[in-house]
Amino acid sequence: MKEAMKSKDSFKLSVIRFLLAQIKNKEIELRSEDRSLEESDAVSVLKKQIKQRNQSIELYSKGNRHDLVEKEKLELEVLNAYYEKFAPAVE
Repeated sequence: MKEAMKSKDSFKLSVIRFLLAQIKNKEIELRSEDRSLEESDAVSVLKKQIKQRNQSIELYSKGNRHDLVEKEKLELEVLNAYYEKFAPAVE
């Protein structure tokens, strides 16, 4: 996140902030179940976001919304970079 802030990459920064918000939501959800957030939970949130982006790309492609397809692909690149970095450490 600091890297995106330093390079003034607002798009990447917004994707990271959204991902962190989703992880925080998962943490709150788990707290109601008397569990704490583990790395595997954070990776599952990341996988879910990647899956959602892939589904969105497919739907936008069918709807000829190429502008949104490109946006989703860029978001997917950012998410995949984090997945490649953190998923092997958990598994």
